[in-house]
Amino acid sequence: VFDNLFMLTTKVNSAWAVKTSEGIILIDTLFGYAAQDAIVDGLKKVGLDAKDIKYIVVSHAHGDHDGSVKFLQDTYKARVIMGPKDWELSGRQADPPKKDIEATDGQKLTLGDTTITIYITPGHTEGTLSVLVPVKDHGQPHMAMEWGGTALSAGTTKAMLESYISNAKRFKDISDGLGADVIIGNHTEYNDALNRMESTRARKANDPNPWIVGKGEVQKYLTVVEECAKSWLAIGNGRP
Repeated sequence: VFDNLFMLTTKVNSAWAVKTSEGIILIDTLFGYAAQDAIVDGLKKVGLDAKDIKYIVVSHAHGDHDGSVKFLQDTYKARVIMGPKDWELSGRQADPPKKDIEATDGQKLTLGDTTITIYITPGHTEGTLSVLVPVKDHGQPHMAMEWGGTALSAGTTKAMLESYISNAKRFKDISDGLGADVIIGNHTEYNDALNRMESTRARKANDPNPWIVGKGEVQKYLTVVEECAKSWLAIGNGRP
């Protein structure tokens, strides 16, 4: 996708490998069944090695995102970063990963020549993490953002909807201030990831990168995130 960013994907979920000068930062891990095919073999297909995974950043503790954490933790001794509340959530799983690093809001994670920034953005879960990742396209710098927990439902509590709204607005301001112009995600449907990947495969030397959408589109995306939560909140308050 970029010089230093690789999408590891099923049809529904995406994980991201950030290549640095001292190893790999993996963002999310897909369902457990995809650990070998999509993560380990996927890395091999793009010339990387799962043995080089140094950190795993888990956006939130739902099985489609943290399902392979324990396998990767046990097999490759990767350090794992999760929101404090989501460590509690993951601890209730049948075979949970070993608790490791609790994320802090605004945390800088540096590995070699790359620093990503992690924000705690509750709403989807109480410990959802969103990230900003510096990337390069043919050597040119850009900033990718991932909103860590997108879906809402009638079961999302009023408190979580209010948190979702405030954090979406905050992350929108942060992303704008840092010049984010790329949208990545952990569900392929929310940023047309599979079609973008096909466009990436067909890309010729002078073609634009289909993942670079511009700051304005990033702002629109996060505005939609915020407005959808406002709509759920209005429905919950009896205003259709």
